[in-house]
Amino acid sequence: LEQCGREADSAPGLFSLTVPTGGGKTLSSLFFAIRHAQRHGLQRIIYVVPYTSIIEQNAQVFREALGDDAVLEHHSNFVHPEEEGDFESSAAIQYRLSTENWQASVIVTTSVQFFESLFSCKPSRCRKLHNIAGSVVILDEVQMLPVPFVAPCVEALQILAQQYRTSIVLCTATQPALLKSPSLPNGFTAAEVRSLIPANQLPALFTIFERAQSIFEPSLSDDELVSRLESEQTVLCILNSRE
Repeated sequence: LEQCGREADSAPGLFSLTVPTGGGKTLSSLFFAIRHAQRHGLQRIIYVVPYTSIIEQNAQVFREALGDDAVLEHHSNFVHPEEEGDFESSAAIQYRLSTENWQASVIVTTSVQFFESLFSCKPSRCRKLHNIAGSVVILDEVQMLPVPFVAPCVEALQILAQQYRTSIVLCTATQPALLKSPSLPNGFTAAEVRSLIPANQLPALFTIFERAQSIFEPSLSDDELVSRLESEQTVLCILNSRE
């Protein structure tokens, strides 16, 4: 968190935040985004998460840190408390309008909502385009970008950073291969993406937060696998199909 705060003065552009699972990247990235927005006059923070299963948890963390009024939660699982009855209150109407144009200080949304705002041809999706410009966009678990769509997503992020004064933070414990390569000719250049955590500090970070050890063993027969599982008091076995 302190390191992210020190990097907030950096000029707007593309950043990466590589932190092991459990290292506090949610609040650290928010701290960077707030300070960075203050330093450079950026208008809002957009926190983009791939799964609805974790988005509610992150939104609650932000509300506890910033207050309910500062955070707009926009995804398919969220229903405004005053939107559930027959009568739609003024607060619920205001929420619905806010999700169309993202008029809020902090928006917590899904990758689908964010990228559809850039690529969709529907007016309702595109009404928030002008509010993405001049903001800080944090892409949490960025390795979950769907592989078939990586190239257009990367190009859209580059254009936002280069031409629309938007800072992009690629946030994950396992950074995907988004740098320029034969398979991704329009990928980011190494000089474009500035790491918020110095590269020489990363090995120590991963050592501190190491919670499991990987041991590679030869293939086991079904009987050998069953025997190994039965020898453990607690075990998790991950297979390639339910069957």
